[in-house]
Amino acid sequence: MSVASVLIALQASRSDGQGVATAEFLTPLDIRPGEVEATQADGGEWASGMVYFAVVRYSDFDHVDKSADAGAQSEAFSAGVIEAFQTVARFLDQRAPQITAAMLAAGISLRVFIEVRMDQDQMELEFPPELLTACGRHGLGVHVISNDF
Repeated sequence: MSVASVLIALQASRSDGQGVATAEFLTPLDIRPGEVEATQADGGEWASGMVYFAVVRYSDFDHVDKSADAGAQSEAFSAGVIEAFQTVARFLDQRAPQITAAMLAAGISLRVFIEVRMDQDQMELEFPPELLTACGRHGLGVHVISNDF
């Protein structure tokens, strides 16, 4: 196994040391119940605001039958990651770009944040066009970080 999990979030931060407040980040996004996994804001100085969309774990696909295809679990995991990315795209598509533009104009930096947990120094990550298009409409970069434990 190479990748253990992929976390996908929308991250908001400030370069001036101020924390990100609910009123300026989460409230304008008008997040409906069940639409995201969790949110975070009002953490104080230098604290980022976060909208957590998903953590897709390789172990979530342990149930996949690998008897006929040894790579079936990996394929199912990859499909789960793509599905999570498409969920993020739908979330962004349901918000007007003016919302994120106002945040950017107010000095908040926004990015789609992806954290890959892995136990080898190799990964393959595919971003579906829907995600890239939605990020482009909102002026969002995609930032990927990984570890090698």
